[in-house]
Amino acid sequence: MKKKRVISVALALSISLVVGSVAGIAWSRFEQQSAAHSDLSINSSSDTLEEEFWNVDLIVQGIVISEGETFKKASGITTKADSSFDVTPATIQVNKVLYGNTDESTITFLQHGSDKDLKASKKFVEKGKEVILILTKTSSGAYWSYNFEDGIWKVANGKVTSDSASELLQSADKAATQGQDINSFIKKIVKAANNKVEK
Repeated sequence: MKKKRVISVALALSISLVVGSVAGIAWSRFEQQSAAHSDLSINSSSDTLEEEFWNVDLIVQGIVISEGETFKKASGITTKADSSFDVTPATIQVNKVLYGNTDESTITFLQHGSDKDLKASKKFVEKGKEVILILTKTSSGAYWSYNFEDGIWKVANGKVTSDSASELLQSADKAATQGQDINSFIKKIVKAANNKVEK
């Protein structure tokens, strides 16, 4: 009887260890996925900007003329629930084409999120401000930013700043908290775009 009890306890402990380990691994993966999806930008596995820029179609320097009204865009995924998302367009006056081709004096820049959403709208380009945009063209002729914040650079006092977390795009000089020199930044991104590695 005592031997059966010892075996039962040992078996119960073994099962609880296995279940606990599996639950711990599952929870760890869930936390990693949640952290990865907490921001829209995608962490890159590319080693160079040339690899990173494979889908860049246009790089422009210009002024934000206006912001349009937020609209819903279909995700293209068929689900029972609504899978559309908010998009807020902005009109950009093209002052200089740094890479790619456009004959347009203005382009439509699509921004993720609603102007009613404070967290999203905080990242929007601002009317009257100068920007450098690294862009991917849509089938409709409008443009998305390449990899969310990575493609949006604000210009002020000869410097560029961004919410980008990309180590490839940020300055190698970690002390440059006021932004990167605009000319050095333009030279870097144009060189990468001209030598991009197609996927």
